[in-house]
Amino acid sequence: MNFRGQHGKAYLFNSVVNIETGEPSERNMTTGRHIVRDITCKQCKETVGWKYDKAYEATEKYKEGKFILEAELLCNVT
Repeated sequence: MNFRGQHGKAYLFNSVVNIETGEPSERNMTTGRHIVRDITCKQCKETVGWKYDKAYEATEKYKEGKFILEAELLCNVT
């Protein structure tokens, strides 16, 4: 599947590490209404994507509890 965020290409993950989650908020997205939480990098505190808490559309339920990381917001760490 192809996922898109505000900044372009994005990827769906079952789990991610080194992040902190914000407060839940209801958002209208291209695939319907969802309750999501912004996720930020634990080290630099920059937003890197979001976590799906709830999807209202039956076809989107598979996203619940999963994370979106936006490619443009990530950087390589050595």
